[in-house]
Amino acid sequence: MCLWKQWKKKSTKYRNLIKLWLPDWAALSLAYTRKAYWHISGDSLNNALPNAYWVNLGFMNLANRYFEIRSTL
Repeated sequence: MCLWKQWKKKSTKYRNLIKLWLPDWAALSLAYTRKAYWHISGDSLNNALPNAYWVNLGFMNLANRYFEIRSTL
């Protein structure tokens, strides 16, 4: 949600989604949606930005971390 909110303008959202190899029609529908930030981040944006994208940026996958901690107990 924070990344989506950071891309303030619709044109910026569209341009960045195209850079992420989304088809033109999907980038347009996501960029010009009127849904709230939280709704779009939990629904459609997860398909465009999967967990692998965030791991490549250096963020930790919380589900994997939970299972790592859980298995050591």
